Amino acid sequence: MTDRRTPDRRTPDSRTVQAGIADIEGYLLWQAETDRARADAEAFVDALDWPTAAQRQELVRLLALRQLDLSRRSVTRIAARALQLRREYQQRYDCLKRRVLAAVLALLAALVLLNVLLLTAC
Repeated sequence: MTDRRTPDRRTPDSRTVQAGIADIEGYLLWQAETDRARADAEAFVDALDWPTAAQRQELVRLLALRQLDLSRRSVTRIAARALQLRREYQQRYDCLKRRVLAAVLALLAALVLLNVLLLTAC
């Protein structure tokens, strides 16, 4: 019988589980994007009356690839911007924490000083 307080080496930690879920979510989102790109390409090519079956397949393939490339670049750009914003907000949050801590310490020092002055005045 294993002790419940000691983690089992086969049991993943919560970060590993969260990373796995994020990977699955990313995979499913990209598969949906792939399906959407292909459906859009097929709809576009269906409006054309001149391509042969082989030309139609090639056009669908090329248009879907182009859309996926655009999507990949957009996602990459958005992810980079999200990281940049996260860093900026973290810096602002850290600065705010320092300011609040300094204000609390100054207030505490003032209260201690006031207490000392009032005690010595008696």
